Amino acid sequence: MKLSELENLLANYDTAKWSPSRSAVHFQCDCGCGGDRYTVESWDAEENAADETIKQMKQFCKNYNIEYDGIE
Repeated sequence: MKLSELENLLANYDTAKWSPSRSAVHFQCDCGCGGDRYTVESWDAEENAADETIKQMKQFCKNYNIEYDGIE
């Protein structure tokens, strides 16, 4: 793995922590949480990107014998 790849993984992981569902945003909710600004496509894209990044981070940790205690 290149350093630039690791930097990207860490940056994407930091972004994944703030995905809508992990930030107490409720899809299509109009309470002020921000859920009403998402379309189905944009919600799914952000959630899928976050899930994929978390999966990659878990694999990275497994590969380097690091105990993963991060976000789910």
